[in-house]
Amino acid sequence: MDIATKIIGALGVLGVARGAMGAWNGWEEYSAGKRIGNDQKIEQGWAGMLYGAATAALSTGIAAGIVALLNTITW
Repeated sequence: MDIATKIIGALGVLGVARGAMGAWNGWEEYSAGKRIGNDQKIEQGWAGMLYGAATAALSTGIAAGIVALLNTITW
């Protein structure tokens, strides 16, 4: 059971890293759109930042919930 909780925790960390990278890429696209005045790139950048932040937050919560659930199981 300890191995399973460590694996789930590691997957949660990977989800946070993926979300942070998505938010970073969204920021880069947003700032490029602001610089050249391209409204479509600005919208895509906002969407990328929101998606990245949501991915990071939800993966943390889901992983923590699964680990808490696994810790309540007794054999």
